[in-house]
Amino acid sequence: MKRTNILLTDGQHKAIKAYAKREGKTLGCMVREALDIAYQKKDALERRKETAIAAYREGFISLGKLSEVLGLDPISARIYLKKAGVPLLVQDVTEIKRDADNA
Repeated sequence: MKRTNILLTDGQHKAIKAYAKREGKTLGCMVREALDIAYQKKDALERRKETAIAAYREGFISLGKLSEVLGLDPISARIYLKKAGVPLLVQDVTEIKRDADNA
């Protein structure tokens, strides 16, 4: 382990000390657990976004489904893709007609 100093507000310090006491853990243990939870969740969300964008690029999911996964409306999803350098997939007329026939 590595020693690291961090500055907490008085309120943060009081709250985490109280949680640590209730759970029978050290303050350091509580901070380590909080960091693990925060960054594991972030990593999982990033992986989900990357997977969804890859599926969109391959044509496996629509822009609408991608926007759901990203938690954005379709217009914001288009802007997100443009900023990420991902080209928008556009159906040609035969694909649109086939989709309409299958609906």
